[in-house]
Amino acid sequence: MSGCTELLPGADQEPEYPGGTLVLKNTGNNAVPVSVETKLDQYDASVDTEVAAGTTAVRREFVTANRGAIVTLVAQLGSTGDGIRFQFLPAGGEDSPPEVAQLTFENAVEASATWTATGGE
Repeated sequence: MSGCTELLPGADQEPEYPGGTLVLKNTGNNAVPVSVETKLDQYDASVDTEVAAGTTAVRREFVTANRGAIVTLVAQLGSTGDGIRFQFLPAGGEDSPPEVAQLTFENAVEASATWTATGGE
């Protein structure tokens, strides 16, 4: 994984991140290999890492886009299965704040993974 990565222990209070940040949260008991990439070449961001059990990996400002631009991310958990797609607004929309993309998972089975968008700084 290139760039700035933080490993944070699970906490009740979610920290604030700048828009476009990618948060990978492993709530399970085993490390999980994770790959995330943007669907369109114009955003050209990718990460390939392993997230340890009970930790959170953070890639601040993973992708930048113009206000109102929708970015599609595709995540792969483990080495098999289909990618899990997600759309978010890294720079926010007309009436919405910048968004942070968070993928929460317990294991390498896609059915156990959930994407969410939260407000960023």
